[in-house]
Amino acid sequence: MKSYLSLVPISAKVHKRQSRMTRICIILAVFLVTSIFSMVEMWTKAETTAMRHNHGDWHIALQNIQDNEAEQIRKDNDVAFSSWYDSINANAEQDYYIGGKNAVIYGIEEAYSTNIMNYPTEGNYPQNEKEVVLSADAKELFGVKVGDSITLNTHAGDLGYTITGFYQDDSEFNSMVNGICVYVNRDTFNHIRSLNGETSASQFYIRFQNENRLKKTIADFKLKYNLTDENVKENMAVLSMLGASSNDSINQLYPLAAICFVIILISGVFMISSCMNSTVAQRTKFFGMMRCIGASKKQIIHFVRLEALNWCKTAIPIGCILGTITCWILCAILRFLVKGEWADMPLFSVSVTGILCGAVVGIVTVFIAAHSPAKQAAKVSPVAAVSGNTGTSKHGGCAAKSGVFKIETSLGIHHATEAKKNLFLITGSFALTIALFLSFAACLDLVHKLLPSVSDFTPDIVISSEDETNSVDRNLAEDISEIPGVKSVFGTKLHVAYPVEINGNAGTVDLFSYDESMLDSFKKSVMSGDLSKVYGNSGYALAIYNQDNRLNVGDKIKIGDTEIEIACIASEGVGSVSGAATMVCSEETYTQLTGEQDYALVSVVLEKNISETEVSKIRNLSSDYVFADNRAENSDVNGSYWVFRLAAYGFLAIISFITILNIMNSISMSVSARIKQYGAMRAVGMGNRQITKMITAEAITYAACGTIIGFVLGLLLHYLIYVKIIVTHFGGTWKVPVVPMEIIVLLVLVSCILAVYAPAKRIRNMAITATINEL
Repeated sequence: MKSYLSLVPISAKVHKRQSRMTRICIILAVFLVTSIFSMVEMWTKAETTAMRHNHGDWHIALQNIQDNEAEQIRKDNDVAFSSWYDSINANAEQDYYIGGKNAVIYGIEEAYSTNIMNYPTEGNYPQNEKEVVLSADAKELFGVKVGDSITLNTHAGDLGYTITGFYQDDSEFNSMVNGICVYVNRDTFNHIRSLNGETSASQFYIRFQNENRLKKTIADFKLKYNLTDENVKENMAVLSMLGASSNDSINQLYPLAAICFVIILISGVFMISSCMNSTVAQRTKFFGMMRCIGASKKQIIHFVRLEALNWCKTAIPIGCILGTITCWILCAILRFLVKGEWADMPLFSVSVTGILCGAVVGIVTVFIAAHSPAKQAAKVSPVAAVSGNTGTSKHGGCAAKSGVFKIETSLGIHHATEAKKNLFLITGSFALTIALFLSFAACLDLVHKLLPSVSDFTPDIVISSEDETNSVDRNLAEDISEIPGVKSVFGTKLHVAYPVEINGNAGTVDLFSYDESMLDSFKKSVMSGDLSKVYGNSGYALAIYNQDNRLNVGDKIKIGDTEIEIACIASEGVGSVSGAATMVCSEETYTQLTGEQDYALVSVVLEKNISETEVSKIRNLSSDYVFADNRAENSDVNGSYWVFRLAAYGFLAIISFITILNIMNSISMSVSARIKQYGAMRAVGMGNRQITKMITAEAITYAACGTIIGFVLGLLLHYLIYVKIIVTHFGGTWKVPVVPMEIIVLLVLVSCILAVYAPAKRIRNMAITATINEL
């Protein structure tokens, strides 16, 4: 043997059973970090691809700049692609038509379609003032092809053009405006604009060469060209995925994510350190014998650290492999089963970042965790090892106090609190896992707010008037409700940007009517006030929380000669259309205010097993109105909601499993370290039942301390996540998460029962002489 460190692999084989739990903790810590970071990277890649597809592959758009400034910027080495962009009739309300359908006109450069928006293209970009490119929907809508002629009807007269190509742009937008998009070059656009007296609102789109440190690039770019925040519009959807957005709401998420990561790291340190402390406590005689044959304290410290790192040779690869496989399985489920917005999830892609983070966390965690046990092992006295008193305490005067509890209970509490450092590590480990549990419980509430289609009143079919007025016959709702397979039908009257007086000041509100069943759905969302006042012809209304335009309980809204009072505020419900405050009243109150009886929207919720024949009946009844079938979209969003829920629940299950293992391991290790003491107690008359009670008291002490501290820390994180994200953006009030806390208490109780059972049974089954002579 050249060195004491040569004993490390031998010791690892001999003490394989004792180190098993420590290796499991390392594997779990590495697995958690690898799987989480791998999934985050895969999701980021897929979501970035989706955001580029939906919102364009550009970073910033400059407004109110001159042509010469744009040309100078275009030559900048940091700029990869750029294009001018302008529009006419963007809201489809200015009477520009092709074939009787609305025409939204865009003046662009070729780079806009090929490099900025990446539209799949058929044909060529329009080169002169007589050429246009149309949305691909126009081929079916008008029966045209490349080379055909079309006529654009404008205020200034009809203009004839030749079709040079088609862009597969936003079909959903085309459906919303009941028309198509027309793309022309800048000269043609300026000609149309000047003929019709339209004002210019040109934007200059920019995509940078390098997406690394993009936030700094944008800041330097603004400084270089003297651009203000008003001049620069960010592509927030893409920049937020790249971590480069300047939006404060998005930036608030990064520190919270960092805090969760740090908690995972610290939790791993505490778990592994407490396991190693217990392992070292069982092997004090071994370390004492090493001191007897000449090993120095420094060598003992090196030995324990190397032994811990030796476990990493197998634990880290296993954790990384399990994390990667888990990531693959989840990506496959999302891509092939959930589909929808998850269809771009990569398959069998290896996240180098995830693996590196997992490996680094494993090594760093083990190295930090080994520090305290190494020092503890180095303090073992050679004399104590030779004399056989390695298990006795150095502090003989600190006896267990039995004034309140029975002696076995007092001894159990004393055993838990005697070693302050071990108590701190075990308690800290429990507390941090509980804090993570409560943090993810808050994230579930956030998912519910982000994906509101899971609510009971989200319609599968929406029938609306063509001119967005209250002109849908109210009898239609009754006719549809009689069709088999229809779960519920409710009509909504609305006025967007309705002129009112708010507390004596002129303003506008988006005014909606709800029937009784819809008003009932607000009961769980009421932030303040009394919802019961809103029912019937009451002269009261409720307001939906809006962080930009808020109404408060008691505000007076005057509509015509009638005054309405805000009775309550709800945190969720119908959103604002115009950006004004949203006010909801009963159908009776709405009719009293406006005199209108018919609906603007009729929403239909279907049973899952409804046949397409019945859906066709609904479609036929609605032939005079705009019919929208949202079932596929709702299914995609609902799938996404359950993906987030299952991911969060899966993570919580892993955390719970770690908590249970940790409690069981800590108690088992503690019993093993004191096996001689228990043998001596049995030798002087302590019964098996008393032994069990003593171990139970020790387990409950660890669990109670960890649970209390975990609740304090977890509730703080839960509050921060809820207030900074949910309340800020969706309204509402923070409430103590009673159900998650009850689940935590139940898990801790189950853990204590399981933790006590095995060690107590082991001691009962051992002979007293064997217990005393246990090494």
